[in-house]
Amino acid sequence: MTTSCPVAADFERRRSFRFVAPVLAFATLSFCATPAFANDPAAAEALFRVAKGLMEKKNYAEACPKFEGSYKLDPAIGTKLNWADCVEKQGQLARAWALWGEARDQAKREGDKPREDLATRRQKELDPRLPHLTVQVKGSVEGLGVYRDEVKLDPVTFGVPLPVDPGKHVVTLRRGNDVLKEAAVESKEKHTDEVTLDATDVPPPPPAEVTQPQIVPGQGDKPKYRIATVRRSTGMLAGGVVLGVVGGIVGLVGVGMVGFSKGRALDGWGTLGVGTVMFGGGIALGVIGNQKIQRKLEVTYMPEVFIGPSSVMVRGVF
Repeated sequence: MTTSCPVAADFERRRSFRFVAPVLAFATLSFCATPAFANDPAAAEALFRVAKGLMEKKNYAEACPKFEGSYKLDPAIGTKLNWADCVEKQGQLARAWALWGEARDQAKREGDKPREDLATRRQKELDPRLPHLTVQVKGSVEGLGVYRDEVKLDPVTFGVPLPVDPGKHVVTLRRGNDVLKEAAVESKEKHTDEVTLDATDVPPPPPAEVTQPQIVPGQGDKPKYRIATVRRSTGMLAGGVVLGVVGGIVGLVGVGMVGFSKGRALDGWGTLGVGTVMFGGGIALGVIGNQKIQRKLEVTYMPEVFIGPSSVMVRGVF
């Protein structure tokens, strides 16, 4: 690759191969410390060349994203230096300051002392130009969020002058997506501004709204009868069984009397008749008592499904 780096005329390549041994020495550390990137050096080189051409035309708005894309495809230190230089020329001083710092650390890991010194010098040159913005918050921010533009600030940064890009910044106090308070400031080079948000008078969150359950269409909410099938009389069934058993026994006694005692044959036939009647009556009584009939239970609700905001309810008799 033969493209040049605008921030140092003596760096003619995106990568310097003079430092292969130090790079190998730091390979394990670099693998653990560097985020995962796509590996497409050819596409990275193509983007890099396009970005270089745009830089020469001072079209920084289009050049910077292409340097960024090239670095993501192949994280070469030369690309990072050009990217930082582009962002600085675009006027994003805080972002450029951070990129110079990242390039310095990467060059140090790779054992590239010249580029480490270059990145260190360029970052230090930006120090006096950087705008800073201090965000102060009064009161508790529990359940709330403090944002600078669309960046959520950690409470540990409150009261600390943080580097920002020149231009307008809006600091907001939010609960979820609702903006409760806000303050705007115009940051300029070499200036430090301060914004204070008062959270002491922020009203508590409204109580959770209770949504009435929605009835599934077609189910309705009208009382209905539940029809049940029941036995006519358990007592009659039991009585019929007992009567039938006793009648059977009496009938057997009558049969014995007729067959084994001619002198008592008349009594035997009478006993047999009584047993037969009792047996038949028991069967009839049991059949009637065991007969199934339909009966309406008390007024109730048939099983119905309700869908609420965060739950599903089934009501009815099962």
